[in-house]
Amino acid sequence: MFVRIIIVVTLAAFITACDQANDGDPMAEPVAYEVMTTSVHLQVEDPHTQVFRNWHEWSAFWAQHPECNSGCVYAPPYVDFETYSVVGIFWGLESHIGQNLEERVESVTRRHEDAFIHLRSSLPTGESLPALGYADLFLKFEKADGTVQFTGAVPR
Repeated sequence: MFVRIIIVVTLAAFITACDQANDGDPMAEPVAYEVMTTSVHLQVEDPHTQVFRNWHEWSAFWAQHPECNSGCVYAPPYVDFETYSVVGIFWGLESHIGQNLEERVESVTRRHEDAFIHLRSSLPTGESLPALGYADLFLKFEKADGTVQFTGAVPR
């Protein structure tokens, strides 16, 4: 009986340590990031996230998502991909006019070469117009050579 209690306590401590490693990890360091402004006319319909590590990926994305109905494509914003990585967070069509999409980002952290983008599951209540629009956000931060993982309320 005593051995079972020790095993259960040890297992509980291990699970708690694993949870802390993923959320509030003392090894994870906060990363400064910049919200890149883009046109409000970018029409990305499918909710998803996307990582851009080089100019080819970045420009190909902009070519696939014209900013106006007649198919015109503006030049993508310049990014020095030797120094920075960019992530795109796309929520699709929703009623978001008036909401600050930046508030959906809780934190950006790094552990070794991996970056973690944590998104809030709920937003502070605020004024919002009942108009539909495409909600997207681009974050630029110091280059991450490892994986980029999204946690929390990730659009799918």
